[in-house]
Parts: sequence; C-alpha cells; structure tokens
Amino acid sequence: MLNEFLSAPDVIRSVITENKKVWSLIAKEFKKRSLTNITTVARGTSDNAATYFKYLVETIGEIMVSKFTPSVTTYYGAQVNLKNNMVLAISQSGQSTDTLMVVQGAKQVGAMTVAVTNNPDSPLAQICDFHINLAAGIERSLSATKSFIAQLTAMFLLSNSLSSITAKMNVAELPYMVDKFINDFKDKIKGFADKNKSIDNFIVLTRGLNQAVASELSLKMMEVCGKLNRPFSTADFMHGAICMVKEETEIIMLAPASEFSEEFVDLARRLSLLGAHLISFTDIKEIQSVSTSYLDMPLVRGMNTPFLYTIAIELFVVYMAEALNLDPDKPKNKKKITITK
Repeated sequence: MLNEFLSAPDVIRSVITENKKVWSLIAKEFKKRSLTNITTVARGTSDNAATYFKYLVETIGEIMVSKFTPSVTTYYGAQVNLKNNMVLAISQSGQSTDTLMVVQGAKQVGAMTVAVTNNPDSPLAQICDFHINLAAGIERSLSATKSFIAQLTAMFLLSNSLSSITAKMNVAELPYMVDKFINDFKDKIKGFADKNKSIDNFIVLTRGLNQAVASELSLKMMEVCGKLNRPFSTADFMHGAICMVKEETEIIMLAPASEFSEEFVDLARRLSLLGAHLISFTDIKEIQSVSTSYLDMPLVRGMNTPFLYTIAIELFVVYMAEALNLDPDKPKNKKKITITK
C-alpha cells in the first residue's frame, strides 16, 4: 500500500500520456450533442473522485453534474431518462454490476457514455462510447491507492477539456509537485500519524474541492485503521452536528488557505473554545495556533490543492496502520473487487 501511494508521480504521468487523444474526442461529442448535464455513477473511492469532478466542472465549465443512485435502476427498476446527459461511469475494475446496469439503461435511451477504469478490457470500458484509461498498472493493495490519484488526474483533465475557461492549474507540473511533497513530508507525516494514532470516533471537516479528500480520508480510516468517523462539509456541520461537540471531541480538519479560509478559522476557534481535540492539516497559522496537533502543509492554491492533501492523508492512514501494528495490505472483510447491485 505504501509503495503504491509513493508511486503517485508516475501514475499522474501515465494518465496524462495514455489519454492525450481522448479528451478532445469526448469534448467534441459533448458539444456536438449540445449537452448541458453530466451524471456520474460510482461507488466508494471512485465516487469520491466523482465529487472532485463535480466541483471542478461546475466551477470552470459551468456544467451541471448530478450523482446517480444505482438502486433506482437495479432494485426499483426505474428507467430514468438520461438521453440529454453524458453519463460518466467511474470504476477501478470496471466490473461492478450496478454501474454496468446504469450505463446499459443510459445507452438504451441514447445517452452519451464515458467509462473511467484501470482496465481497458473490462465490461464497463467495452460498453461505453469512450474510455479513459487510468493506466495505473496492477493495484495490489486491497484498498484503492494509486487508482484514486489517477482518477483525480483524469477528472481534472476531463473537466478542463469540457470547459471554455482556462484552467488554473498546469497538470504537467503535478508530478514534480507531488514528488517533492512526498520527499519533503513523508517523515513528518509518519511522526504525525504516530502522535495521533489513538484518535477514534471522530469528525472530518473541510469544504469545497477538498470535500473529495475528506471523504477518502474517512473511508480509508475505516477500511485500513478500523476508525469510526464521519465526514462533513464545514457548512453542513454548522447546520446541526456541531451540537454534539464537547470536551475532547476529536476532529480532523483539512483547511488549506482558500476561499474558505475565514470560515475555517472561525470554526477552528469555536471548536477550540468548546474543548474539541482538533487535528489539522493546514497552512493557516491561526488554525495551527488553536489546534491540539497540526501538520504544517505547504502553501498550495486552487485546483491542485486536493492532490497534495490526498497524498498527505493517504500516507497518514498507512503510517497510522503501522503505528497500530495493523497490516494495511490486509484490511478486515475487504475484497479487491466489490461487486454490488
């Protein structure tokens, strides 16, 4: 698992190289059909990548994105009219029954379909009109590792191709940026994970583009470390869940300097006054000053922020598992390919 996380720079390069032609083909067909909506279908880690895509393409492309609930098709038997949508199906294996059934239904009504998988020979890749190859190689870890960073890369490139607005990130710089972060921070993150290994029954908070990262942190902490938790956007958290905060309530906050800096600072101060045990991944000094523990993240802006925060939380999880004497490559009750309906 650790080795696959550390391979992130090469994985990013592979996604960029492997799919040079497909982005323009998808964008051309999307515009040719005069589509205005995209519907994603995914589970688990792939659905977290879909969250990143939703933020991106709505922000830079101004295209509405909805998430499809598979049981509407697989159990309720409804035939939703997705004719005027691009259906984006994201799956590491490309084999999940529910994702395939949704895509099959979408094709029957004439929807444009795009698959994002790590296997070009998979059923999902074969059935869709277009395929984006994650090109991450065999993922030996039972939990999704390098496929998530590959999905984030693919989601950025796809969003950028569908947008008429110039992106605020040069994807060619990403491998170098991620490689430098790994070299500079992996030892710091290992110590940070060991320091906070006792955390349990906690809340994960962030907002905006990093919402996908918070959800992935939550999932990985449950899968790999057996830690019960719940992710919230800071806005949703203020609409009720904050009422349960008391002395020693444990909270992880992902708080990069961004459009949400003021909100992050205000909430961190309030949580501190309530006696919460606040663990922060942040470059904001005001949040660091009220945190019980923090990782001093590098200043990073805009759409590349989730990439560095993803590497940070992934290393945090695997190092925490090691600190707890757990084998991150053998999570309980977990299969590599999850087939759900």
